[in-house]
Amino acid sequence: METDNKEKITVQFNTNISEDDTDIRIAFYANIGFFIEIAQMLEFNLRKLICYYKSVTEIEESEITRKNVERICKSYDDYYDKTYKDKYTLGKLTKELRKVQVIDSKILDKFDEINNYRIQVVHMIFQNNIIVDKLKDSKYVLDYNQNRLIPMINITDETNGFVIKTINTYKETLREYKAQVGIDIQD
Repeated sequence: METDNKEKITVQFNTNISEDDTDIRIAFYANIGFFIEIAQMLEFNLRKLICYYKSVTEIEESEITRKNVERICKSYDDYYDKTYKDKYTLGKLTKELRKVQVIDSKILDKFDEINNYRIQVVHMIFQNNIIVDKLKDSKYVLDYNQNRLIPMINITDETNGFVIKTINTYKETLREYKAQVGIDIQD
């Protein structure tokens, strides 16, 4: 006789949300978690984009020597660390990108939309319980999932994909400059 050694998974949530349908409640929490994950990935990637863009731009504006490329790369490695130390949020990173004008303003507007929605989810829905009474109704929660949350997940995912492609373009250019001056390329 085989025994099931699989441990049970515990999921905690507010049972007042979608009171009459546990599946809708779990989907709501899962989608919020997924949205937050993708928004954090976008924030992480914006840091990288700023650093790659600024590195390449500065290298192109100076003499391309090993010393200059190493100095510039080091300065933007430090800048990257500073964005964490100084707690650059998605909003602040978007402002930085507006300054350097590396991305079209329509895409930057998407970053603002994503950031505003992230703030709404974290602060208004849960922290301030703004719509808690509406969230008791599973029909409202399902509608919110399908018509607001999932579309924002898709927008964030597509936007992040665009950012990754842009990063890769600058990353490849930076690698070419490093190779040109004899710097080993490390991933």
